[in-house]
Amino acid sequence: MRLTRQTEIAISILVSCARRRRQIDTNLAAAEAGTSKDRAAHVVLQLSKAGWIATRRGRFGGLKLLQPPDHILLGDVVRLTQPRAFALETSNQEAFLGPLLRDLTNSMLDLLDCHSIADLVEAHRDVQCPDMMPPALRLAQGHDGRA
Repeated sequence: MRLTRQTEIAISILVSCARRRRQIDTNLAAAEAGTSKDRAAHVVLQLSKAGWIATRRGRFGGLKLLQPPDHILLGDVVRLTQPRAFALETSNQEAFLGPLLRDLTNSMLDLLDCHSIADLVEAHRDVQCPDMMPPALRLAQGHDGRA
């Protein structure tokens, strides 16, 4: 799986907002994402429509998170910013791979759903989704699979 530049910008903007826990300037968010203000504005519009950030125009304007960072899953950000990234385009000869590729796509998104923007803000924290770990590692870390 390859993340698009748009996805990288979206994640960077969300992390910038989460790190500061207050309104931040759009220019700062764009600079931290390594992009232009115009390109950042396009991504900000998507994030705003998704209900993750609020925007305010003008002299005292900027961006701020509307949801706690641990409620914004990386899988959801990927689904929003690159909806066609996982479209299955196979020839007739490769059609038999369709179910396998669909399962692979779903597994990758499930893994991303185990991580949130908060996990990126707290990069030192080792977060793993027990359901996605190999069984031996799950047991070694005390996850026996029971709720």
